[in-house]
Amino acid sequence: MKVAALDLGSNTFLCLICDVSQGKIAKIYSDEVQVVRLGQGLSSSKKFHPDALARAKKTLSEFAQSIQKHKPDQVLAMATSAARDAENKEELFKICEDLNIPLEIISGEQEAQITYSGSVSGMKSSDAKTLVVDIGGGSTEFIVGLGPKLISGHSQNIGCVRLTEKFIPTQPTDLKDIEACKIEILKVIQQSKQKLNSDIHQILAVAGTPTALVTAELGGFDPAKIDGYQLTKNRLEEWLSKLSQASIEEKQNMGIPVGRADVILVGVLILLATLEVFCKDEIIVSTRGVRYGVAIYMESKIS
Repeated sequence: MKVAALDLGSNTFLCLICDVSQGKIAKIYSDEVQVVRLGQGLSSSKKFHPDALARAKKTLSEFAQSIQKHKPDQVLAMATSAARDAENKEELFKICEDLNIPLEIISGEQEAQITYSGSVSGMKSSDAKTLVVDIGGGSTEFIVGLGPKLISGHSQNIGCVRLTEKFIPTQPTDLKDIEACKIEILKVIQQSKQKLNSDIHQILAVAGTPTALVTAELGGFDPAKIDGYQLTKNRLEEWLSKLSQASIEEKQNMGIPVGRADVILVGVLILLATLEVFCKDEIIVSTRGVRYGVAIYMESKIS
């Protein structure tokens, strides 16, 4: 079955058009990513900013053209943290409705299930208990599973846009601001570890933060090289040191994309705190995530 699976996150919108067969992604026709920053100012205003909605409309219009070109059998967009929080979420529904893109706003628990199934869809079957960490703009999902089976998971409001707006007033960034942000992140991840109540063997990180770091290290985006790449604690600490001393422009010169460079510091703090709390030395990177899970979810509803 050919599907168009859209992930409307707080920072990034993604649109995957692919064939799905028996719970596996069989062929990819298109995989588009745009930084939209839907969660702009949402923590304080509780509403989508007009500029954010304008960017959302522009990006979704471009996605709609790709959908029209590839003519999938099913289309579904799922919106996550920002849309859950926004008092004017009906404006996002209206944009999608006008473009014939069905939209669902999913709970943190649903997001955990869909993120997990998408994230591990490209992995070889394993008996290793895996923690999937999905750092979004508004929230981060912590999900534990064994092979394709989810054991437990939940969403925490420590996204990279949300915490950048709260803790990071300047770039380069003062050490006291970094420390205040780190304390908040560690506190929340400790809570996550208690809720998950599970020993883990490995950590799999998806979404923009880890893929942007590896892309910068490799000198370009190559999914075949990024999937399975191991980011060590030492390497992440080196990135933290470099990023904390850099302006947004300097971060872009390091290879961090526009729209990601101003929030990547918090993303690195979340990854490092995850390693610290779960007592691990490295993170495995995956380019997969919610959009892959949405595609698999659509096929499961039909079959």
